[in-house]
Amino acid sequence: MLDTYRSVFRQPGTTAFCVAGFVMRLPIAMYPIGLVLIVSARDGHYAFGGVLSGIYVIANGVGNPTLARFSDRLGQRRVLVPMSLVHAVAAVLLALFFSLDLPDWTLVAPTAIAGFSYLSVGSLVRARWSYVLAGRPELGTAYSLESTLDEVIFVLGPIIATVIAVQVKPVLVLYLAVALVLAGAVRLSLLRGSEPPPHEAGAERPRSAVRERGMPLLTVFSGAMGMIFASAEVTIVAFCGQHGQRGVSGAVLASLAFGSAVAGFAYGARAWHLPLLDRFRLQALVFGLLPLLFLAAVNVGLLAACAFVVGMGIAPTLITAFGLVEQFVPGGSLTEGLAWVITGLSVGYGAGAALVGGIADAHGARTAFTVTIGAGLLMAGLGLVLHARLRAVAEPGYVADGVEAGRPNR
Repeated sequence: MLDTYRSVFRQPGTTAFCVAGFVMRLPIAMYPIGLVLIVSARDGHYAFGGVLSGIYVIANGVGNPTLARFSDRLGQRRVLVPMSLVHAVAAVLLALFFSLDLPDWTLVAPTAIAGFSYLSVGSLVRARWSYVLAGRPELGTAYSLESTLDEVIFVLGPIIATVIAVQVKPVLVLYLAVALVLAGAVRLSLLRGSEPPPHEAGAERPRSAVRERGMPLLTVFSGAMGMIFASAEVTIVAFCGQHGQRGVSGAVLASLAFGSAVAGFAYGARAWHLPLLDRFRLQALVFGLLPLLFLAAVNVGLLAACAFVVGMGIAPTLITAFGLVEQFVPGGSLTEGLAWVITGLSVGYGAGAALVGGIADAHGARTAFTVTIGAGLLMAGLGLVLHARLRAVAEPGYVADGVEAGRPNR
């Protein structure tokens, strides 16, 4: 199994950009919880912290495809450092405003700017993998690796943010996050050998990735996935609290991410003989039905077990979704296409969190899990529709490893 993953690092430069990308995107999981912890430490309430976190996530979702399109057009190097500096200035201003105890309304603008200007690092790194491993079967393994690292981020990020906020000083979470973003951005910008070539000057500009066949529907599909994540996470916290074990909610959430990491790692180590599009349909159906397991949770222990199993559906579904983008979106718009999937996840996450909280408060966590189940069924249905839509344009050279034999769009 490990040999499969070693194969993706045999290409020169891959380890360097993978590590740089991991460092730069670790704050993805630190900012939202960090904002809630900082606000709650300041006034003892969580409401505005949740609002501020939502503003950040939504602004990031809006900025991702916009900045990714510039990355495709100009090259990653010309976007990475300038936009990361904008992000750093906004985040540092936000930290200073917190330290000066300025009114809540003054925090909105720097939060939105920080979210908008934080590049979609996962898209940048996946675009590099696609460029370096173009036409090779190892690309599917590389995508699996990135999805596994995403889950590692969501295990480590909240823990780091919580320890710093509780044991040291809450606002330091923002300063550490800024340092990680800048360090990763500078390092990634220096790695030119793995950078996908920018759009050639004077050549016809590729149309936006969202106009490619299936991309709008795939973005909505990822939005339903985001609703699953948010509603499950919020409801898990509420469930633990309503059972008098709020202190273990972080461990239960970690089991969700751990299940995804295990499945993603195993998925990438296997040679698949089922075509990518058919695997996508299968993963969408499996992951869409898995949230039904939450109804079996009658105590926190069973909830953790259910969360682990449900989590096992996350990474394989994301891996195949990103694989579809790589297959059906032209190379000149690839980073943007990958970013649209992440935007869908972000918007769906915000919508799911907003919807499920009130239900959990009014009717209990068990009832709130119906939102997760409903989002899963919606995602499964969208997966079937998307499969049928893309099946009509799948190429004859379409092969099992997720990398088609020919790409006329490239």
